[in-house]
Amino acid sequence: MDLLIRQGRLVDGTGCPERPADVVVEDGLVRGIEAPASVDPAGARQVIEADGLWVTPGFVDPHTHYDGQATWDDRLAPSADHGVTTAVIGNCGVGFAPVRPGSEDFLIALMEGVEDIPGAALADGIDWAWESFPEYLDALERRPRAIELAAQVPHGAIRAYVLGRSGDVNRPATREEIDEMAALTEEAVRAGAVAFSTNRIALHVSTNGEAVPGTFADKSEILALVRATQAGGSNLLQVVPDGLMGENPEGFRAEIALYRELSLETGCAVSFTLAQNNVQVDLWKELLETMERANAEGAQLVGMAANRPGGILMSWNSFNIFMDRPSYLEVAELPLAERLERLRDPGLRDRILSEPVQSPLLQNGHMIVMQSLGATYIVDEAPTFEPEPAESLGRRIERLGEPPEKVVYDTMCAIGNGFLHVYMGNYAEGDLDAVETMMRHESTFIGAADGGAHVTVLCDAGYPTFMLQHWVRDRTRGERFSIEEAVRMLSQEPADLYGFTDRGVVEAGRRADLNVIDLERINMHLPRVENDLPTGAPRLLQGADGYVATLVGGEATFREGKDTGARPGGLVRGGGSAAPR
Repeated sequence: MDLLIRQGRLVDGTGCPERPADVVVEDGLVRGIEAPASVDPAGARQVIEADGLWVTPGFVDPHTHYDGQATWDDRLAPSADHGVTTAVIGNCGVGFAPVRPGSEDFLIALMEGVEDIPGAALADGIDWAWESFPEYLDALERRPRAIELAAQVPHGAIRAYVLGRSGDVNRPATREEIDEMAALTEEAVRAGAVAFSTNRIALHVSTNGEAVPGTFADKSEILALVRATQAGGSNLLQVVPDGLMGENPEGFRAEIALYRELSLETGCAVSFTLAQNNVQVDLWKELLETMERANAEGAQLVGMAANRPGGILMSWNSFNIFMDRPSYLEVAELPLAERLERLRDPGLRDRILSEPVQSPLLQNGHMIVMQSLGATYIVDEAPTFEPEPAESLGRRIERLGEPPEKVVYDTMCAIGNGFLHVYMGNYAEGDLDAVETMMRHESTFIGAADGGAHVTVLCDAGYPTFMLQHWVRDRTRGERFSIEEAVRMLSQEPADLYGFTDRGVVEAGRRADLNVIDLERINMHLPRVENDLPTGAPRLLQGADGYVATLVGGEATFREGKDTGARPGGLVRGGGSAAPR
């Protein structure tokens, strides 16, 4: 045998109670699950002693945006650092295939505008060794990496490929154009795309102000593309819906009604993002009830919920609301220690605070931050995952009676290399009870981490570690999850939704994508800024302790949080339907 994981506490991903077991791995597969200490370790080339440790499936992250990064990066941090062994890309209707030669910049501007990935880094890093979606999959398959990838075919790229010749990618499509898009979609799925994805949020625009192609597509177009997806061999539509942030509740209701119709008419599963927002605080409850009624009729609506508050990380080395003001730009390039010394000077502070935000893009971020100060918290050496509202920056502003921007500025100077975490969603009532309810619902699964996207604004790809550390081990402000429940949510549920029948559960004959975990040592590191994207562009990363080993196809890619250099990960090609829920 190649590997023996000996005397571990097996949590197999199905939700069944944990049990002691030896796990035998050979030729990249789990070959046997035996009674503890029943397998002779002398017969194994490698042994992991797992006494007191949890053995789980590798985690499946259903919502990432590594579409460009995957073409130059073989590690795919931060997801790979948190027990993720399979990641799904091509979400939200954006991606890089198909692409007509000469129109690459349009797709880059789209990804930069919607997902906050530096366009210069994408332009420098992507080699564009493809035109069609099947060619893109082949390019992904050629690069070994630390984790496996599965790709969805994005509506935005399909529509841009077909309608881009007219110069108007968001006008109503003709019947002939819909037929062409359908043919490309079926081709992509037959080649291995695992689902079709689309965007419905009008505020999602490229750096040129163009909405994601397909945002305003009518039902007939989406229906045709769903049927093309089914003809290719998949049965899943992934959507990011209009009204998600509460700005248009009627729009959100109309979206759910559309998904119900699409599912009932085609039999497809529809996965869409679901969250509590800060405007229509209880809208998520209504939407869950709407989903229940639709599914009782025979629809397959599945809400994707985050397991943590959604928000912005703000620091002096990443995004902040002062970053484009002229007086700040005078010191912006200084090393942090020297910059902090200058920023703490009252004269410079007063000048910066007297200046308005310069860019239209930052004005939106500034508005969000200033409206969310009551749900903004300090992230320092001992972060609290479910903080009390009394600890918020908004309460500090009330106590001090000083201008809000001044308190934000002074707090950032005081915490130095720490962060302010601005909770934009899932924390409207000062706790995670709404999140718990969404996660426990039978028609939801967890994800929404956006690994690879919003690279200087958020870093939620560590959500598996958050699940284990907060929800399983440490939570004090409400109910916890059992480790069996948590692991099922991180592995089998997303695997089943995407039709991954060879992973997500530890059993004989399945891939040996595994984690060996010391739950007592599980600990998320503080986020950090690294300038390691192409062109030296910055991004937020976050590590973790407690992952004794992560295995992909039976090879250890990480040991005690350290990259082993092994790159057994490849491309997961679809071809089967998503399992009904």
